Amino acid sequence: MLYLNFLAKNFILSEPEIKLGSSNTNEFTYSMENIEKHNLLDIEKEKPPFLYHASQNKNIEELKPQAISFRDPKEGAVVFASPDYALVTTFLIKTDESWTQIGKNNKVPYIIINDREHFMERDKGGTIYKLPNTSFNYDPGKGMGEYEWISREPIKPIEKKDYGSALEAMIENGVQVYFVDKKTFDELERTEKGEDYVKLLKGLESENQKRGKNVLSFENEDEE
Repeated sequence: MLYLNFLAKNFILSEPEIKLGSSNTNEFTYSMENIEKHNLLDIEKEKPPFLYHASQNKNIEELKPQAISFRDPKEGAVVFASPDYALVTTFLIKTDESWTQIGKNNKVPYIIINDREHFMERDKGGTIYKLPNTSFNYDPGKGMGEYEWISREPIKPIEKKDYGSALEAMIENGVQVYFVDKKTFDELERTEKGEDYVKLLKGLESENQKRGKNVLSFENEDEE
């Protein structure tokens, strides 16, 4: 599965309106308990007020944990969500690593697509669901870290926004979309994420540039 690698120069698109020590063992144990509590508090403190989930199904009343797509076989069935609305739009269409690359650099989200025709055939639009944060948590060492949260409980959406096209949803929300040939795709895949990768992206013309819509530039910073 893809897990990733959104907006330049501190420019951030707003969320669209949507309807709907010590050798003493006791002291050491106490210290470790404090560390664990501190870590839990950090996660709770960082928990976003809402998260978002993308689906091609526009009529979901309750999201149920699934193990169809997973980042860790031992993790079991979960519901994936992210606090990053724009990034979530890249999941309105089912893709895999063989023909797409999804990531972020300096807060700018992007998607690189090897086969335009295949993408357009699969693009049937979908829905972004707004979810309560109640049962969600994240593991900084897995997947996208702070951009990828999971819940092991069923979740009822608070609101939703429908899109007729995944491509239009991405561009509307500031995702930089690149349709490239196989040679370019393979070159990007071989390139270590970072400055060299961004240089290659800068040499490409995005769909945003072609349309003159939500064109955002990448900074030469390490990729997230």
